[in-house]
Amino acid sequence: MTTAAPQARMVLPVSGMHCASCVAKVEKAVGALAGVAGVLVDLPSRTVEVTFKPDSSLDFKTLKRAIEKAGYDVLGATKTRSAAENLSLLSEQQEQGRLLLRLEVAAALSVPLLCADWLNLSPYTALLIALPVQIYGGWHFHEGMVRSLLRRAADMNTLVSLSTWAAFCFSAYVVLFPETLPAAARRPQWDAVAGLIVIVTFGRWLESKTRGKTNEAVLKLMRIAPKTARVLKDGKELTIPIADVVVGQTVRVRPGEQIALDGVVLTGSSTIDESLLTGESMPVEKAPGSRVWGGTINKTGSLDYEVSRPGSESALARIVEAVRMSQATKPRVQKFADTIASYFVPFVLLLAVASALLWALYGPEPKVLLALTSFVSVLAVSCPCALGLATPLAVIAGMGRAAELGVFIRNADVLEDTSKLDVILFDKTGTLTRGKPQVIETVIVQGKREDMLRFALAAETRSEHPFAAAILQYAKNEGVTAAPVDFFEAFPGRGVLVKSEGKTVRAGSIAWLKGEGCAVPEARSGILSGAVSMLGVAVDSDFLGAFILSDTIRPSAREAVERLVAMGLEVVLVSGDRNEIAYHIAEQAGIGRVFAEVLPEEKMQIVQRLQSEGKKVAMVGEGFNDAPALSQADVGIALASGTDIAIEAADITILNPDLTAVAAAIALSRRIRLVIRENLSWAFAYNLILLPIAAGVLYPRFGILLKPAYAGAAMALSSISVAANSLRLRRNHEEKK
Repeated sequence: MTTAAPQARMVLPVSGMHCASCVAKVEKAVGALAGVAGVLVDLPSRTVEVTFKPDSSLDFKTLKRAIEKAGYDVLGATKTRSAAENLSLLSEQQEQGRLLLRLEVAAALSVPLLCADWLNLSPYTALLIALPVQIYGGWHFHEGMVRSLLRRAADMNTLVSLSTWAAFCFSAYVVLFPETLPAAARRPQWDAVAGLIVIVTFGRWLESKTRGKTNEAVLKLMRIAPKTARVLKDGKELTIPIADVVVGQTVRVRPGEQIALDGVVLTGSSTIDESLLTGESMPVEKAPGSRVWGGTINKTGSLDYEVSRPGSESALARIVEAVRMSQATKPRVQKFADTIASYFVPFVLLLAVASALLWALYGPEPKVLLALTSFVSVLAVSCPCALGLATPLAVIAGMGRAAELGVFIRNADVLEDTSKLDVILFDKTGTLTRGKPQVIETVIVQGKREDMLRFALAAETRSEHPFAAAILQYAKNEGVTAAPVDFFEAFPGRGVLVKSEGKTVRAGSIAWLKGEGCAVPEARSGILSGAVSMLGVAVDSDFLGAFILSDTIRPSAREAVERLVAMGLEVVLVSGDRNEIAYHIAEQAGIGRVFAEVLPEEKMQIVQRLQSEGKKVAMVGEGFNDAPALSQADVGIALASGTDIAIEAADITILNPDLTAVAAAIALSRRIRLVIRENLSWAFAYNLILLPIAAGVLYPRFGILLKPAYAGAAMALSSISVAANSLRLRRNHEEKK
């Protein structure tokens, strides 16, 4: 992988964005600035993330000026998405309050206005009642239109404001100058004014409330994050804020309490509920040396642990930030929708004017009334909001649901790739197996057993391979001390080489040792024929012996494979281990195709070979030696129990040790993509069908002309339906099916 040049980042909360055309305008305004490397506008959270070169002259004032020139308000500048979203959320809550007040006033005044004939109100009284409905009730639309006109653009506010002003001005003209109009046209359109203002405002308020629910998963993580920690200092317990705890301090946690920060257990034993992070309901046993995570719950015993990360870098904090980042990304299909949306509002304005002119010139009497109805309805029925919200709401809801399952998807483009997968490649050690092999026997070929243990311990002390942990534990039980190490080098998938006591020590696979010129006796090299692993030890060119290790398959492996196969996917095992072991594990897991005794670069070549056959490939792994294959695969899936480099190379990270979470992640990705396509299909179909109807294409044959109030209701329902459909992803569906 090529290393990207370092970039600075700024996240700005922005108010006033309501539809896809707003997104396009902000992206265009900011993207035109010198030094900007990327712009990401997230409509649901109303934030703008700008990446730029650190050495550029770009600053907050420049960005703020560009966004405000485009007609929107910048609420502040932050470096983290969470801080920006908090400001945006506060602003949106205030806006919701203002919207609700305007809605209540407009609704209350609309009742006598709509019942004017029944109440026998004079036309002038109706005009006086309609005035505050139009001015105060629709102020947010009119203010938005003025801003858009000042920047020589148009958005949803423009459409609603123009339609209500057209209906209001016509109705006022009817009241004040009725004699200038034909008798058939002397009908005020107060129902259109009141209906549009009340219904569209209600739709915007309800949409805002519904939109907030899609982000509940992240908000839940933030709410339950610990606020204080009990630190041991000079033999005393001090309760202090999380922000004041530093790495290296000792924290005490009692039964039933929350783990405050990430750390390593020093004393005590207990079970920890880690379902917050992993989705796994079974508590995990902890003892001295075990890692604990901030935000999880201590169940039974008391623990003292040493803090390994500050609160801002804890697993929970990084998960929240990662989910927020992934929620803000756009899949490729949304970029296409945004392009269309940027032309949508000008097209609607032209259509409204054209339909009104056609009715006024060629329509039957009352021409003026029919032309006005067509003009207002076309403007009112169009819904750029549905286009703008179709993808972001589904991504936010889906990514939040994934976080609850312990699945983290790097960005929205992964959803597209995951839905097209054909083959799933599984690594063996630490992926299909528990990754905790144990030494069950030692084979001494020459020299003393203690010497082999000393040199093996020296070689494996710095290794991340699961075999290393087994050797370390075995040597510890035997009371052996490692030989001093002067030089260390790892050969992924093969073994390690160290310099110790003036000698070259190698520990690794028998094939690698033989290839390095070590004198492995033929009789001994074939000592194992069963489904167990062997790690040989050689000093200089002398083969000292080997450790026989055994690992067990994960209990969930077979079920995970069965579910993946049921989803129409081909499952393959790729392993650097010997044929006998790889095929034995494959048989237990129900995998029919196996690649064994492959090196890390050969794993990558296998991925490339399958891709050359036109197949979309996912790689599931957790080790350092899996990183090349994870990067090459169309979708890389890493287990969080693995190495950091494997996780960095992956598109999806699984925190849950249950392998069925892999199938759940793929199933959920497919569901998110399906909901996105449903939302976009609905948004496009809605506008394609109702715009011609609003223009009056059905009137000549069927006498159907869409009333403005009904058009406004349809527009509001379109946005609400997209939000509601996205919320389906928050339900506890069985993703594992």
